[in-house]
Amino acid sequence: MNEKPPPSLPIALGALGGMGFTIVVPIVVGAIAGNYLDGLIHTKPLFILLGLLLGLITGIYGAYRLYKSVFQK
Repeated sequence: MNEKPPPSLPIALGALGGMGFTIVVPIVVGAIAGNYLDGLIHTKPLFILLGLLLGLITGIYGAYRLYKSVFQK
């Protein structure tokens, strides 16, 4: 029965901005790491695509955890 009160506007906006960074940073890091590995091993599209996919999955999971901690009851 202890319901969490809704977050205030500054907290909600800060959380939404944090979600953006939480999604974008792993995607960019995965793309850079994949591009580096592709240049090193000469498998051009393979590792950059894997890095993008892994970064996307990681970013969405991180954003979900942030959303759950701020907005869920």
